Amino acid sequence: MKATDFAKFMREVHGHDPFPWQSAVVEQAVEQGTWPAVVDVPTGLGKTSMLDVAVFLLALSAGGDAPAGLGRRRIFLVVDRRIVVDQAEAHGRHVADALEKATEGEVRFEVARRLHGLAGDADEDHALRVVKMRGGATWDAAWLPRPDLPAIITGTVDQVGSRLFFRGYGVSNGRRPIDAALVGTDSVIMIDEAHLAQAFTTSLASAHEADATHQLGLPESSVIHLSATSAERPEKNSDAWEASFDEDAHLRNETAKQRLTAYKRLTLVDSTEKKIVKEMAARVRDLLKEPEKPDESPNESEGDRVLVVCNTVARAREVYEALTTGRTRLDGVEVLLLMGRSRPLDREGIAARVTELFGADRKPGTHKAVLVATQTIEVGIDLDATDMVTETASWDALVQRFGRVNRRGDRESVSITVLEDGAKKPPVYGPAKVATADFLREVAQDGLDVSPLALRHLEVPDGLSAPRPLLPLLLPAHLDAWARTNPAPTNDPPVDPYLHGIDKSTPPVTIAWRAGLVRRNEGADGEDTLELLSYAGSVADAIPLRSEECVEVSFMAVRAWLQEGKSEDLADVDDYDDFDDVPFRDDDSDRQVLRRRADGWWEPVSAPDLRPGDTIIAPCEYGGLDRFGWNPSSKETVKDVSELASLRRGQPMLRLDSDPGSRLGLQPMEGLSGLVADWRNAVDPEDRQTYQDRLHGAARTWLESQESDPEEPWTPDDMAYLKKALLSDDAFVSSNVDQRRKNRKRRPSDRRQEEQEEPIPVLRGVVRADDWRGVGTRGGRANAVDADHTTTAPAWRAVDESDVADSSSLNQRVTLAEHLTAVGERARQIATNLGLPDELRRVVVDAARWHDLGKVDLRFQAMLFDGSRIAAELAREPLAKSGMPPGDRDRHRRARRLSGLPRGARHEAWSEAIVAAHLEGLAESYPGDAELLQHLIASHHGHARPFLPPVDDRGDGVLRAAIGEVAVDVPLPVGLHLADADRFARLNDRYGRWGLALLEAVVRCADMTISSEGS
Repeated sequence: MKATDFAKFMREVHGHDPFPWQSAVVEQAVEQGTWPAVVDVPTGLGKTSMLDVAVFLLALSAGGDAPAGLGRRRIFLVVDRRIVVDQAEAHGRHVADALEKATEGEVRFEVARRLHGLAGDADEDHALRVVKMRGGATWDAAWLPRPDLPAIITGTVDQVGSRLFFRGYGVSNGRRPIDAALVGTDSVIMIDEAHLAQAFTTSLASAHEADATHQLGLPESSVIHLSATSAERPEKNSDAWEASFDEDAHLRNETAKQRLTAYKRLTLVDSTEKKIVKEMAARVRDLLKEPEKPDESPNESEGDRVLVVCNTVARAREVYEALTTGRTRLDGVEVLLLMGRSRPLDREGIAARVTELFGADRKPGTHKAVLVATQTIEVGIDLDATDMVTETASWDALVQRFGRVNRRGDRESVSITVLEDGAKKPPVYGPAKVATADFLREVAQDGLDVSPLALRHLEVPDGLSAPRPLLPLLLPAHLDAWARTNPAPTNDPPVDPYLHGIDKSTPPVTIAWRAGLVRRNEGADGEDTLELLSYAGSVADAIPLRSEECVEVSFMAVRAWLQEGKSEDLADVDDYDDFDDVPFRDDDSDRQVLRRRADGWWEPVSAPDLRPGDTIIAPCEYGGLDRFGWNPSSKETVKDVSELASLRRGQPMLRLDSDPGSRLGLQPMEGLSGLVADWRNAVDPEDRQTYQDRLHGAARTWLESQESDPEEPWTPDDMAYLKKALLSDDAFVSSNVDQRRKNRKRRPSDRRQEEQEEPIPVLRGVVRADDWRGVGTRGGRANAVDADHTTTAPAWRAVDESDVADSSSLNQRVTLAEHLTAVGERARQIATNLGLPDELRRVVVDAARWHDLGKVDLRFQAMLFDGSRIAAELAREPLAKSGMPPGDRDRHRRARRLSGLPRGARHEAWSEAIVAAHLEGLAESYPGDAELLQHLIASHHGHARPFLPPVDDRGDGVLRAAIGEVAVDVPLPVGLHLADADRFARLNDRYGRWGLALLEAVVRCADMTISSEGS
């Protein structure tokens, strides 16, 4: 392969030749041996194809046809907006699918072969994985199960940036080092419209200077600024270069010329804050009027598609209402409302229809439609409207909006109407909006050509774009603090200012809605009030919170909503929160919600207790959400979609404490309350099992009898799979109390509350990979289920490395020797595929081969043998996996209690002690980094960064293990090893913060993938 094969690769994958700039980037990157710092091309010329460039360069590097280290395994595309329809993800999936369909002799076949070679035999079904990051709650613990797998990952600044800096939002402390390693090493991070993420790009540059991973022999992360607005350039070093754009070459290309010169005529209209909504609606109606003469419409074969863009959610809703209700409603025209502040599950159907009607690659049709949207359409969605009506905004935002009109350049008449409301204190864009309006008054008196080519040559004065945020200085001390993930320092510096700037750094509040949290009480004035139930935390714990059921909203907006105060204007920009402080009322009328604490416990809070960055669950009865998204004025009961969110993650389950029919859009389940009461009140274990069987049987009978079509956002495929999973012989009823007790760090008050709370019965189904493929899609489009996870995800998600029960349990017993051998071999494969130096490879493999030696502790073995110390002593060899089903929490608790294992005991500490004794007894020094070896063993469950958790272990036994032919006897380790912090600091200096995290990830991913495969 050679760089010039890129043109053929693009034809095979997409059916057309690349634009000149795309081929030039490939050739220049190979010549320079590095990535460009900036790729600045006009809108409509396919910046998303940088994903194709990155995949092709990875294949070139893998085959030795490009400089080593130029290609990167993990390709990130970052957009600092809520991604409504992440067409970059769809683009990546198209590339991945094309590689799977390749035939021998094609360039894409060779690309696929080389990508397969990067991971050996690890991923025979996928040459390239595609992942979409999700924010709010934990979106997927195992978004990439191994660090040697090639992948395309798309996400926002919050999602990618927080993970890079070891503080992943919604990510457990134990998982954070793995995520940081996957983002911060062997990666290229492409930031779309990088001027929107100046704080993040500055922090990336500072982090790159303060850290190095050279000893690993792997490339660090490279950052590319993508732009279509000629934004200011990043600071360049001597090696930085900018991708060239040959204007003449593109004008000789017919497709590029058509898009560059696409007809777009701008008209500025002055209005007022009171009249602008009516005037925007009137402009839309004028655009949709039938022409008086047939020849007046040059595009009569194409139905009108008018895009209306507003600066705030409130104004977008007002325009939508003006177009759909009352005398001013549009008859015979489909009107859609699209915003980013909505639950992904609700947004799917709307976004699919938007793509169908307004997508740049839509099929021709005469159907007329209007899309009212917020800033969310500016980045990350490929729309092609026939006309536009928009509010004035900053110049850079307007340029993005212009790019959503006549995107392909195939229309001869297109109008863009910009309305200025004359606000003295305009929200979101401030003075930049006023300055832009003044500029347009000067240059657009007779209309202004805003085609991409014209915009490229238009002289724009300073001050029209949003001002730079105040940028904090990132110091090595900040990186050192963030690298301490478990336990994190008490004075942990916030990561938000380094992602969005000091003045825009308030994290949003993440909200989900659940049914069954409140009861109605009649107040003294005769009005109903909603009281949060004392066991509401049980309801919240019954089904894990998923990002697909969450909305991110400004802290001040949520606070005002809880106090039922005035609704504030809210933009659809992630880092915007320009509300005045909402004063707290003196009365007790604040509504309560549940807030998740750092330890995972849910506590009731009201508005004064709320903090930025909180994750809360609100009762469905509070309202605040409609089918389009966040709507604080709505009093309608919100639909609980928690079961659907879990189903889309491959974890089918059904809450049985209240009527599930209302949540699923099915008929009520008769007699449920009595069955649940009998189950809860049973004291004798045999009686409880009897009532549990009755409850299970009744739920199965009810579910099997349901034939009605489900309500949105459920699909028939969703319901069919839910039935199949829950009606299987392997389905079982469990209690949410089992899930809650995984976290042992409870305060005394929490334990008392837990004893008083009512357990919630949950019917759980078993996922089978063959059944899962293709479930949960509508019209052939992918939904929350990642297509690349359809076969491996269920098995992977079955292993929870943070919990002793899950990490040491499978459906079959596995001996310790078998497990250690398998993990060692897997670590060898990953380290070899990554190309780690021989000395580091030796250390990593040894750590994997010895990581679980501490399980030889007799109490731990007794737990694995169902709590029987006698069975453990009589066993021919120790176990690594007990064979107890991971979901049977009662059995695990009983086994642990009988074993005498102290609460919170960590076998990693015992493994480290055994290996340390082995190293001391060697006749010759260990041929590798002994400190690294011990750290990798101690940290293989995400602890020991820098300390393992303290445990009150009063055992006086001895650990006996054999490493090779050498037996080791070690007293049980006690106390907190303060020297571990110094060792951790030295290793970070030696290998780099992200380099050390990557070495840990090799061992940990080897362990988890082997466990997920049943070994």
